Amino acid sequence: MKSVENKKIFINSNKYVYRVEHLTLEGTCSIDHGPKYVEIKNLFVDKYPVTNKQYLNFLKKTGYFPKDNQRFLEHKPNKSIYDLPVVFVSQKDAAEYAKWAGGRLPTDEEWQYIASGPKYLEWPWGNKFNPTLCNHDGQHLVCVNVYRKGASWCGCEDMAGNCWEWTADIHDDGNHQFALLRGGSYFYAHDHWHVGGGARKNNYHWKLQILNEGMNRAATLGFRCVYDAK
Repeated sequence: MKSVENKKIFINSNKYVYRVEHLTLEGTCSIDHGPKYVEIKNLFVDKYPVTNKQYLNFLKKTGYFPKDNQRFLEHKPNKSIYDLPVVFVSQKDAAEYAKWAGGRLPTDEEWQYIASGPKYLEWPWGNKFNPTLCNHDGQHLVCVNVYRKGASWCGCEDMAGNCWEWTADIHDDGNHQFALLRGGSYFYAHDHWHVGGGARKNNYHWKLQILNEGMNRAATLGFRCVYDAK
């Protein structure tokens, strides 16, 4: 069976009003949640999250192996799950892949625009939640191209549910360093003391404290890349 080809999609530069919802449990999220105008410059973005096959190819080509390898690729990717999103990668692991591929991780603002577009859609596919268009409250990860009708305005798929996605920046509120996650995952945690799961709206992010690398890797956390247009 032919593996999924992760094409790049072009995003025209634009300005939009960035406004974010954030669920506060333990502590607050100190970044500016808007509304504020932000500028998105011309860029390309991966149509899908990076897959296991793509990440294994990166390892083969570069020999990359993190110094702190706790839980690194703990799911032990193989041919049977080539087209699932790669998980159990930290923000650093993701950034190293992106650099090798000629790109980088998207900023929180870029990710939101890629998902919601100039019409400020609440979900990648529109303004009404439809659980048949994403992997929401499921049993496991699925291939990145399963929910084609759930694509965003620009054609990116798997932006709600399946797995959370890393964004680029590390923030510091004076007490903690943290990163922002986007998109939600297949696992819906019904206990609110877990990281909120299920598919999440385009304007929602989750604050994840940056701890040791083992804690920064999870079964429901992957990434996609963006590429600055020249």
